[in-house]
Amino acid sequence: MGFPENPAANSALTNEEERSIYRPVVEFPECIWKDRIKPLIVDKQEYEKQAKEIEMLKEEVRIMLIKVKEAKTSEKLELIDTIERLGISYHFEKEIDELLEQIYLQNGNNSNAEEDLQNDLYATALLFRLLRQHGFNISSDIFRQFLDGMGEFKESLINDKRGLLSLYQAAYVRTHEGNILDKAVVFATTHLEHGSQQEMSPCLAKQVKYALDQPLHRDVPRLQARHYISVYEEDEGKNPLLLRFAKLDYRYLQILHRKELDELISWRDDLKNCVPKVPYSRDRVVECYFWAMSTFFEPQYALCRLTSAKTSVFITLVDDTYDAYGELDELEAFRNAIESYVAINRFILRWDVKEADRLPKYMRPIYIGLIKLGDWVDEELKKRGNSRRYASAKYIEEWKQYVRTSYTQSCWFLNRELPTFQEYTEVGLITSTNYLLTPASLLFMESYTEDVFNWLEKNPEIVVAGAKFGRFINDIASHETERERGATGLECYARHYNVSEEEAIKKLEEIVEDGWKDTNEELLRPTAVPRENLMPVLNLSRMVDVTYKHYLDGYTNPILVLEPHIVKVLLDLIVV
Repeated sequence: MGFPENPAANSALTNEEERSIYRPVVEFPECIWKDRIKPLIVDKQEYEKQAKEIEMLKEEVRIMLIKVKEAKTSEKLELIDTIERLGISYHFEKEIDELLEQIYLQNGNNSNAEEDLQNDLYATALLFRLLRQHGFNISSDIFRQFLDGMGEFKESLINDKRGLLSLYQAAYVRTHEGNILDKAVVFATTHLEHGSQQEMSPCLAKQVKYALDQPLHRDVPRLQARHYISVYEEDEGKNPLLLRFAKLDYRYLQILHRKELDELISWRDDLKNCVPKVPYSRDRVVECYFWAMSTFFEPQYALCRLTSAKTSVFITLVDDTYDAYGELDELEAFRNAIESYVAINRFILRWDVKEADRLPKYMRPIYIGLIKLGDWVDEELKKRGNSRRYASAKYIEEWKQYVRTSYTQSCWFLNRELPTFQEYTEVGLITSTNYLLTPASLLFMESYTEDVFNWLEKNPEIVVAGAKFGRFINDIASHETERERGATGLECYARHYNVSEEEAIKKLEEIVEDGWKDTNEELLRPTAVPRENLMPVLNLSRMVDVTYKHYLDGYTNPILVLEPHIVKVLLDLIVV
């Protein structure tokens, strides 16, 4: 095939049963965390003391939320926004939802808008964003008061930097309604980018810089909270109680997450029967945990994080085997092994361990590891009652789909075939891993009922949209390197429609933006499933946006994007 051999890989794989072959080995960047992450030692007494203070402060904030019911709408919005951006709103979901429902009933359309919101761009945009983020379908017509006779945003708004930032953030919760919010994001972005820093307070300037790089609605909660705590700390009008609560809570969760990461690293180290035999694969266990923790950070989802992270570790192993190492007959054998499950009953599926004997030696540990992962998932579900074990079948089925389509992509590459854009999309949405990571993430949520299972079976728009993000943003970010290993969606689109690479990128970007509008529509009430199930799906999409920021492949090359995020969120404990 003309590819250089990988001596390190061959030394691990050579045996008299396997022929000497040339392989499409890719030189992936090494793990950047070796010797940087040590087991976290926690002062248990101090940790418990902080937990008690958190509980005390929580009740004081709850009282604040009760008292603000009698305040102006703008004051209610400010308090809710501050609590949410500081990362502590998960303690007060019921109270916040009640407040927003009250606000929606009073301000849900232009005719009902209170006086303290009229002609106030900042407050109006804040109202719109918060209601939309919580699923209330407030009309974008609320912004028509800020348009001129030509239907454009008034020039007089240009100097209102605080209002422009609020409008900018609100525009990212847009759906497929009219074009007023499409205009809003262009208008706000243009005048925030070209505005002088001297026109803004240091605190506002810091927020603008961050937002232009990472809009609030597309940011992951823990990153946003860490950033906003640093901003709020410098705010002259800050509430010291809220600030201390936010810092204590953030540190408390950091320690919890670090202990989970230590557990995952220990689990990975126990896979030593597997890891030395696949030296061609990326070691991204820390990044896998960061993805899982960013999907849901709340304490009660520890098992969800662990399942999602373990699944991601094996996805990486399988992806690199299909994408960068295996020969076609080997990949076919692995696909057949994954297809050869044993049905215990209609809900419980198990892979057949005997199939390992049919695989090349380097593949056997991966397959055995997957069997153990599937068995672990089933046992954990069994502990929660047999009525939950239907979820195990969905998990196994999505693994089958993922491996099946990975094999199809490998056939295209190794046979030098270029699929049509439609063919590529049908397969690529599955290999984006979103269809697999979504059920893996939801498996151990209490609200993951059979109704949610059936909803997932229909591939809802919010999941499809996340798959589009994972596929096409990844394709744009990695097409220079990926083209050595096979065509991406970018090449398929350009060739299929006979357009330039630049035009193909523009089209994929349009597909992504439409996907965000689909996502936002799926979040509006009434939702098909509980909101608790939708938020991890949204956060998976957010993680794609963060990981491939500026079209850099931050997963393959963590040092380009993810390293500072991981350090900030997981390794550097916030100072209280």
